[in-house]
Amino acid sequence: MTTYYVATLARYVLVEATNELDARAKGSAALCDLYADVRERNGRESPIQIRTVRPATDEEIELMRWHDEMAVRKGLTTDSPAQDSSLPRNDH
Repeated sequence: MTTYYVATLARYVLVEATNELDARAKGSAALCDLYADVRERNGRESPIQIRTVRPATDEEIELMRWHDEMAVRKGLTTDSPAQDSSLPRNDH
């Protein structure tokens, strides 16, 4: 599997997928969760327009891992730390 960067103009997610079509489907579901605040604020559905689907860079993967670790440390999430995440480790 490959880690893909899936993005709208304002937000992005990294997903593990076998190809771009799979990444688009998984990314769409993850972005829907991210846009829950917009739906709540507007009181209606907001269209999600995916603009970019491509393999994520090592830097993007590492940045997401760092964000996950900081969220756990600050108690913003109960998820396990990034080293336990489904994203591949970049230990070089």
